[in-house]
Amino acid sequence: MAEPYKVLLVGASGRGKTYSLRNMNRATTGYLNVEKKPLPFKGDFKFNVSPSTHYEVLETMKLFSQNPEISTIVIDSFSAYIDMVMLEARKVKKGYDVFNFYNEQIGLFNSYVKQIRKETFVTAHYEVIADELGGSKERRAKVKGKEWEGFIEKDYTIVLFTESKIIPGQAKPKHYFTLVNDGTSSTKIPPEVFGEEVLDCDNDSNLVLQKLKEFSS
Repeated sequence: MAEPYKVLLVGASGRGKTYSLRNMNRATTGYLNVEKKPLPFKGDFKFNVSPSTHYEVLETMKLFSQNPEISTIVIDSFSAYIDMVMLEARKVKKGYDVFNFYNEQIGLFNSYVKQIRKETFVTAHYEVIADELGGSKERRAKVKGKEWEGFIEKDYTIVLFTESKIIPGQAKPKHYFTLVNDGTSSTKIPPEVFGEEVLDCDNDSNLVLQKLKEFSS
């Protein structure tokens, strides 16, 4: 069995990360609604869980991974998960132990994602970080503290950034995924998945999923 793809969708609020899930199979997708927000499209997922603690997030990830009816898992979002972790850390820990706990739980989350034997999509917000000399800047998945800063993406095979652009004559902006790393983000995806000349695509996670399946077949 080929290694399942782990996809990180990164972008600012309102750029279409959750909306990109609109065409995912509602019957076979396990949706972990860590954000506790209503879906921005009609209908619902058969498996839709809204956890109250970061422990429940991890437990639901395990249950989804073991459920034979679920073929794809979505965790929306990593950012909400680490907010839950920090809230818990400040309740039960003091001093340096707050961030020790926080960093440990991020590591545990990443470990769970890697162990899932199904295609998995995770959404996240971003921050802009600079190199050690303060020169080159790059958008990366956002975390608190320095231990994981700039390192979340290493555990994902695919990283896509959600963007928006104004189309002349259209009232609403168009949301899309960037497919090429221009040096200002941590985007990564094999060029052959969509074609080497293709720079972006519609922000449709199901389209990405099908392209990845075609690529790996």
